[in-house]
Amino acid sequence: MKYSIKTVAIILLLFIVIQLVGLAVNNHYFTSELPYGLKPPEIKTEFSPWFFITMVLAVTLIFFVMQKFKFELLMKLWFFFAFVVGISVALSAFGIEPMFAIVVAAVITLLKFKESDVITHNLGEILLYGGIVALFVPILNLFAVTLLLILMSVYDFIAVFITKHMVGLAKMQESLGIFSGIIVVNKDEVAILGGGDIAFTMLFSSVLLRDFGSLPALFAVYGAALGILTLILIGEKKKFYPAMPFVTIGCLLGFGLSMII
Repeated sequence: MKYSIKTVAIILLLFIVIQLVGLAVNNHYFTSELPYGLKPPEIKTEFSPWFFITMVLAVTLIFFVMQKFKFELLMKLWFFFAFVVGISVALSAFGIEPMFAIVVAAVITLLKFKESDVITHNLGEILLYGGIVALFVPILNLFAVTLLLILMSVYDFIAVFITKHMVGLAKMQESLGIFSGIIVVNKDEVAILGGGDIAFTMLFSSVLLRDFGSLPALFAVYGAALGILTLILIGEKKKFYPAMPFVTIGCLLGFGLSMII
């Protein structure tokens, strides 16, 4: 088992809380416009999985170029902007006036970057993903988001086990204090779950919420959590593993189960 029981419980609890908050945010924007004049990308649904893959590859390349040429400030500004947008969009969904929401989001992000405190970090993570995902759910349907999960699973496997650049990217973000994902510190144990595993689960569950209702969405979330638990149970300490294959299987099994009960 990769982590202690307490650490595992905290990771799974945070993961589920983030997903539930994200579903609430996306449910709001199914019938309301995004704040600040934001619009979903003008991408046809059938091309959307390839758009995401291209975007992931491009961002990864940009980050490594920034690291090579020591553009650390630019990287931090990039993350700061993304975090402020995501958190403020999420806060706006809960009835907070958009201009006030962006101020609160900026404060949370500054504290997250400056203090390097796990509690502050995870607070920002709880709010972040719902706001980001809300920008992209409109361009996805069930087929597109399923294909996206499969493609990201293949990419994650290659990036962790073959090219190993995902490990380097995670360590780079952590060293700069801009890591995106869950961080749990329990005594001498440090556990992380990447932001991509959280965001792609939320994309899938949000599409299900919109098109099939709350039960399939919740089953997908809990299926993904069981997938993560399975990975933790079979994983070895101090080794990196791709979580997306387990998340994808969990999401699909959860959705399938919801359709037959």
